Amino acid sequence: MKLKENYKVIISETAKADIKKNANWYNKKQAGLGKRFTQSLRECIKTVKLQPESCRIRYRNNRVIIPHKFPYIIVYNINEENKTICIIAVFNTNQNPIKLK
Repeated sequence: MKLKENYKVIISETAKADIKKNANWYNKKQAGLGKRFTQSLRECIKTVKLQPESCRIRYRNNRVIIPHKFPYIIVYNINEENKTICIIAVFNTNQNPIKLK
């Protein structure tokens, strides 16, 4: 497993909207839960930045990582040429995976 510390992480507008929407939903359910949700996502993104190839390829050559304690996957891809990791979606696993396509 190679470390990729020099890779830049880019979060797509779609993923940013997913994060904001879901954090707000969690905060409505319980104060502070949205913050725990976003912290869990940050931990996953740190892992992806350091070890992007450690996660499985699942959808259209995109990789996924699963945050702890939340029913979501973070979908991302690696661009070796540009040395970037693009987070393309934060997807609720209770939804139909066809929506990812």
